[in-house]
Amino acid sequence: MNYLIETIGCQMNVCESDWLGSVLSTYGMSKVSSLSDADIVILNTCSVRYQAEQKAFSYLGRAEEFRRQNPEIKIVVTGCMAERLGLKIKQRFKSVDLVVGAKDIDITALKIIDLCNIDAEKQEELDTHSDIVRYITIMRGCDNYCSYCVVPFVRGRETSLDAEIIVKKCSLFVKNGAKEIMLLGQNVNSYQYNDVNFTSLIKKISTINGLERIRFMTNHPKDLGDDLVSVMATEPKVCSHIHLPMQSASNKILKAMDRKYTYEHYLELINKLRNVITDVSITTDIIVGFPGETESDFEETLKAVKDIRFGGSYVFRYSPRPNTKASELVDDVPLEEKKSRHAIILKESNKISVEIVAAMVGSVQQVLAERFENSVIEARTRGGRKVFVKDGTGKDLGKHLNVVIKEAKINSLFGNIA
Repeated sequence: MNYLIETIGCQMNVCESDWLGSVLSTYGMSKVSSLSDADIVILNTCSVRYQAEQKAFSYLGRAEEFRRQNPEIKIVVTGCMAERLGLKIKQRFKSVDLVVGAKDIDITALKIIDLCNIDAEKQEELDTHSDIVRYITIMRGCDNYCSYCVVPFVRGRETSLDAEIIVKKCSLFVKNGAKEIMLLGQNVNSYQYNDVNFTSLIKKISTINGLERIRFMTNHPKDLGDDLVSVMATEPKVCSHIHLPMQSASNKILKAMDRKYTYEHYLELINKLRNVITDVSITTDIIVGFPGETESDFEETLKAVKDIRFGGSYVFRYSPRPNTKASELVDDVPLEEKKSRHAIILKESNKISVEIVAAMVGSVQQVLAERFENSVIEARTRGGRKVFVKDGTGKDLGKHLNVVIKEAKINSLFGNIA
């Protein structure tokens, strides 16, 4: 039986889709990449932003139309939107066979196995997935309750997973060919399992023989401590990239967002990271058009983008989400103004990104070869930049390569093996 997983949303969803696919494979199911080849379609959804839900609805509409021509295909919806809307999805899309919310992600695979009438007596003994880069969730849920964010309502309260089990899973990933591990959580900085905090978890994972790189996301500025900065600077396996959402540079808006830090504190963290880790790449999230955001508030954020010069920015227009405190506020920034502010921040961010990567042309970058498709290696620097190498082979997968950068675009570099 063939399965197709379509993923919408954050790296947490990517991780959960990756895990789900690995489990289904242990039951003899095969992954495909098109609807026409699938016996079951699994849509892993996001509910953080309105646009993400609309994207999911659009995909379900296409899947339902395909189902009319292929009535035996099964459709499953999981993730945050499934948690928030539940049976309303099945009421709207009659062809959906199963809806499993984000809080029940651990039993999603078994529900799918049952739906497909596959022998569930077969045990999930080994993960034989052999990707170079593997993701692992180290904690679920969130206790921050930022005023705009729906995550605590769809993923539940913050829970850190067993540190020993995390390390064992990472070891298994490496045994099966992984060279890099990405640790995921809504706020990895607040990980705490018994006496193991996030920094000590990283130190435990770094002892795994054969593991070459460790990454993590997402971080919250209010919890980013000196111990993590120190381990990033001293542990060779920890990559020099951190995703640190700023959201806004206006203290008035940060307070309304209930982010629990000021812009001055955020800037102090940026300076500390750059002083201790000279080659650190810092990326961020920014929301424009939050209720009450004036032109002056927006200008503060724009100035911060220019001053800090992030390695990359994910820019979003504010949209009210159900149950959040911000949804009770007057959404008083007109849509056209939100679009304008979004475009201005994005243009400036892209300009800075172009300048950063242009300065790398002619340099030699050490990269980890992650994929080989269409005769091109897709690799990544320690700072998180994608590099496409035209003169490599499939034998280079999983190796560190020294690459001369010949060309640069906004988010990508192109080069040849030195």
